[in-house]
Amino acid sequence: MASQSHFINVIFTILFLSVNFFSPSRGSASKALIAKVCGDDAILDHDFCLKALSNAQANAAKSVNPLVDVAMKEAVAKAHTTLKVIVEMMKKPSSPATLEALKTCQNVYKNSIRSFGMISDELSEDAMSANYDVSLIGPDAETCIKALAAASVNAPEIANGNHDLQYFSSLGHGMTAKMN
Repeated sequence: MASQSHFINVIFTILFLSVNFFSPSRGSASKALIAKVCGDDAILDHDFCLKALSNAQANAAKSVNPLVDVAMKEAVAKAHTTLKVIVEMMKKPSSPATLEALKTCQNVYKNSIRSFGMISDELSEDAMSANYDVSLIGPDAETCIKALAAASVNAPEIANGNHDLQYFSSLGHGMTAKMN
């Protein structure tokens, strides 16, 4: 009797090890999905895409929708960071032209945060609208860029934030382009 229970334990152990060692892991499936999404022709900056989706939430994604959600949440976080920089700069004494440029950028970032935040919900209702809306964020960053240039404001953190807005807009547009 003891040898029969030992035999059953050995069989279960072999089955367990076989399933765990020889089946593809979830991580590799998610990484393959990320590589496929980031390698798509609709994604203009493949390296930025891979970097933006190199986190635990993206690695757990089983479809494109959660990847879009991860990217848009990252975009919101980065935009919030830049908005804080803008608000802090507005508190410091500056010329009227600088203050006006910063107000313009503040509006751009508030709108971008709202827009990036809506994309995931919108995606489940109407992918075409989500695609269109996310594509508008990049050109909005140009408004901030031009305002800063016109006022001769040198603000590297805001410039980096504008770059991120443009890239996340492009990334979101590329990711949602084929979901219609």
